[in-house]
Amino acid sequence: MSNLRPAKQFLGLEITRLPDGSIILSQQTYIDSILRRFHMEDANSAPTPLHHKTRLDIDISTDREADSTMYQAIVGSLIYAATSTWPDIANAVAALSRYNTKLYTTHMTAAKRVPRHLKGTKGFGLVFPGSSTSEAHTDILHCYTDSDFAGDRADRKSQGGYFFRAYGAPIDWQSNKQLLVAT
Repeated sequence: MSNLRPAKQFLGLEITRLPDGSIILSQQTYIDSILRRFHMEDANSAPTPLHHKTRLDIDISTDREADSTMYQAIVGSLIYAATSTWPDIANAVAALSRYNTKLYTTHMTAAKRVPRHLKGTKGFGLVFPGSSTSEAHTDILHCYTDSDFAGDRADRKSQGGYFFRAYGAPIDWQSNKQLLVAT
């Protein structure tokens, strides 16, 4: 066994330690590799992962089918980022994942927007406060949750999600389609 000093990178995560004891996890190199893989290095960045007016449950009579291989590769690449350090894309990735087999150009356009969003925010990361700064957080646990109330027009099920923070640091998040119809 040998001491290799504090970790700076692990499984695609970049680890930055600050003097106050805080740790930042980011994936800038991974985001750059996604942009290169899909030839999006020169694409303009997008302010949000999905446009608020995008409807993925589209009327298929008005749209053309798209290449599922590239779509699956994009969404698959985004899943790792969404589960590791990017809670803000979890909702978009979960919604896009439902259309891996039968997709249209609307889905492909929406899938390409997520890496464009990551391009503009790739310098961001998750901050885990050090011991000196965590004392400032008197509230131990915070949970945020929301859903789009029957957002899928086909089956009226909602896309929901949650985000947990402990002592000011993100600890868990998820977004998925709910199993039951809520009334």
